[in-house]
Amino acid sequence: MNRSLALASPRFELATFAALAAVMLITRTHSLSHVVHLPDTSLASFFVLGYLVRRPTAFGALFLLGFAIDVWKIYVMGGSGFCFTPAYWMLLPAYGVMWFAGRFVADKFGERLSALLPAAVLLLLATFVSNLFSSGGFYFLGGRFADPSVAEFLPRLQKYFPGTLLATLLWSGVGAAAYVALLTARPELRRARAK
Repeated sequence: MNRSLALASPRFELATFAALAAVMLITRTHSLSHVVHLPDTSLASFFVLGYLVRRPTAFGALFLLGFAIDVWKIYVMGGSGFCFTPAYWMLLPAYGVMWFAGRFVADKFGERLSALLPAAVLLLLATFVSNLFSSGGFYFLGGRFADPSVAEFLPRLQKYFPGTLLATLLWSGVGAAAYVALLTARPELRRARAK
């Protein structure tokens, strides 16, 4: 399938990566919390990255950025390290699910308006699976809870997942709107890829 801009020039991919990294840097560090609390964009950033940038090195670079932000917050800025456990590495499959979901949506559905609903359903499912890796990994492998059990984990999932889903849908929607605005403002980008 011919994807108009998603497999575009390295310049576009670099600009996309830079934008996602900047937004992730702002929201993951909570640097604007004194003005407004913005929910973390991490899951949405990996989904959008998967849709627009095919290079696995971009995935690795965005993961390393998230890791660097967390290390900076904990060890330099004195933030809480409660979530920084050996289970932290479960974020690799959690973010990988989002990145592959973005790639799948781009390959399978492309940029058709009719793809919006199936893409949203896939985004919802990917967010759930990603949350199972990250939250489940932390709960069962993080060493912070005595005798972890599924019965104890399910209420925690029920409590925290809706906020994660809302943030992911919100930021993915912002990313989609920005992409549509770019293609509207610069239709030559779509035509350039159609060739």
